[in-house]
Amino acid sequence: MFIKLNSWNKIKLSTGQILLIVGLGTLGVATGVTPEYDTISNTIRVNNQAFAQSISDADLIRYAQAAIEIERLRQPTFANLENMVGKDRSSDISCNQENTMNKLPSNARSLVMDYCRTSEGIVKEHGFSINQFNQITQQVRQSSDLRNRLRDITRQL
Repeated sequence: MFIKLNSWNKIKLSTGQILLIVGLGTLGVATGVTPEYDTISNTIRVNNQAFAQSISDADLIRYAQAAIEIERLRQPTFANLENMVGKDRSSDISCNQENTMNKLPSNARSLVMDYCRTSEGIVKEHGFSINQFNQITQQVRQSSDLRNRLRDITRQL
């Protein structure tokens, strides 16, 4: 039995958008990443589902080592930042949101930018891209099993 779908005439995409979607689909098949194109906001988001779904113990150990180093750097950095701008303003700072840093005085902005650069270096020294590190962070937040594995690993470090 065949059902005729009449909904295709409701989808309005430009030739450029169609080519972009086809290209992103090809990229996904070839590399294992999942590119997503939002036609409303005209943005592209890339997600590496294969990496995020299967995190080996070795990757989790490297992640834990990087996270511990970053935390050791974060604590004194943000204590200094709180002294400069107050606790309320320092809690809104994020390395991947430049606009949160632009509101800071230059000395505080310099401190945060140094922290962000150093943190990025730590992540890369442990063999991850920023995207991979952030994906593991999200997976740890969402999965109690992964959180338990990470807790066990960090106790051994």
